[in-house]
Amino acid sequence: MPELAELNLSSQMVNRVTESKVFTHIRKNPEHKGLEVEAPYEKFTIESISRGKELLLVLKDHTEHDYNGKVDTLKFTFGMAGHFKYTKTGEEKKHSHLMFYTDDGYTLSYVDVRRFGKWKWDTWGKNRGPDPTKDYKGFIKHIEENLDKRAFDKPIGEALLNQAYFNGIGNYLRAEILYKTNQNPFEKARDAIKNNPKLLAYCNTLPTEAILLGGGQLKQWENPFGVEPDMFQKWMLCYGNKSMNQTIDGTGRRLWFDPKWKQNEI
Repeated sequence: MPELAELNLSSQMVNRVTESKVFTHIRKNPEHKGLEVEAPYEKFTIESISRGKELLLVLKDHTEHDYNGKVDTLKFTFGMAGHFKYTKTGEEKKHSHLMFYTDDGYTLSYVDVRRFGKWKWDTWGKNRGPDPTKDYKGFIKHIEENLDKRAFDKPIGEALLNQAYFNGIGNYLRAEILYKTNQNPFEKARDAIKNNPKLLAYCNTLPTEAILLGGGQLKQWENPFGVEPDMFQKWMLCYGNKSMNQTIDGTGRRLWFDPKWKQNEI
């Protein structure tokens, strides 16, 4: 957490607040051990793109009226609680760790209470698969072409967290995907994918639904547009539900699943 839906919504928010804005400098909170970042241009604009669990800030060199074609990309992963806030300069939120200042008195801040998030000058991670909501055909093709790999020898409950194939699927999404497709989480991933066609389809539809409902407002993440969490909480049937079973899986994460499935059932 945050997962695909939350990165997508954060990217939407960044694009909304930075439209037509010109930025002049960047400052890192010295308390954060993250990469020092200097503005690559005297003036620049910011756009955002998300893909799975990664978000890019696209910084474009800006003259008075024109773009000159220069572009740099700063990649973020959000860890457990990362998000962006847009405020007047001087009113930045507590735990703001990387700040982008406009030329008219506003600040776009990367905020992270837990400090697990990271940033660096980079583009998309080479070890992450296609986003199942933005490139569903590529997502399916990538899995089908690699289904013989050892990664799919693991239980499907664990395989769903493998970002090389299921980019953006995290703990709450895998629980809902498994539950809503009536899938045994302990079945070998390769067999589950072959036998249950809903699995891959729901890797697209459920994150899309989560986006439309405003994302998972769990722990420190809040919807950047002020959407209340009521509808999302009603949509989430398995994750965090006390009537469900739970176990610590082979990745060290807590897996929530339907009580009808037993760990010795393969």
